[in-house]
Amino acid sequence: MELNMKKSKNEEALKILNIYRFYQRDGSLYLIEDQETLDALFDAIVDAISESGSFKTLLPYTEFVLPCKRVREGDAGWIGHFQERDNRRFFLSDIYDFLKLIYG
Repeated sequence: MELNMKKSKNEEALKILNIYRFYQRDGSLYLIEDQETLDALFDAIVDAISESGSFKTLLPYTEFVLPCKRVREGDAGWIGHFQERDNRRFFLSDIYDFLKLIYG
């Protein structure tokens, strides 16, 4: 049972990392000039983290889970924070680095 849970969590981490690969942005977030790609990647990552199952419990809550939750809820403060593209870049980069270190 525990092995299945670990496998499931690894699969969820890899699913999120694959989103970065899909957008061809694994490790190059600061080089994104195309704001549409950055915005699409941000939305996809926010959705993936929000929709993940027990994997969320392994992520830093305040740094990753809470902002995703608040953005999806339409919280004006968080939405305003992430209107600044550099905040999106840092957020996405931190998530990517965390997942690569732990699961990559």
